[in-house]
Amino acid sequence: MNSKLASTRRIISLLLLGAVLAGCATGPSSPSPELLRKIESAQTRSDHDALATYYDQQAAAARALAAEHRKMAQSYQGMFAGGRGGASMPSHCNAIVRSQEGIAVEYEAMAAGHRKLAEHAKP
Repeated sequence: MNSKLASTRRIISLLLLGAVLAGCATGPSSPSPELLRKIESAQTRSDHDALATYYDQQAAAARALAAEHRKMAQSYQGMFAGGRGGASMPSHCNAIVRSQEGIAVEYEAMAAGHRKLAEHAKP
């Protein structure tokens, strides 16, 4: 019975790993043509305010993804504490946390830049 349980756990772990890796395969996408158009044509306060709002939303999404991977790292830490395979998963998740937190900081800086531009733009 123990070997059947171990086999089932192994299959479940592999399925979870596959789901995680599939999610990681969808990296950041290129800016949409619409976003590029908005950036290139931004002249008014409302144009820059809209871009600042967009970047604030992107920062929030990056922080949410970081929080999700922080929880995953904790789950993997407990799963592989016994020395079984996959012990690198917590460090993988923690690397994503650091990356997403850095991306959030960059988006926040972009939002702040557009707020500054909005102050000096025509109404």
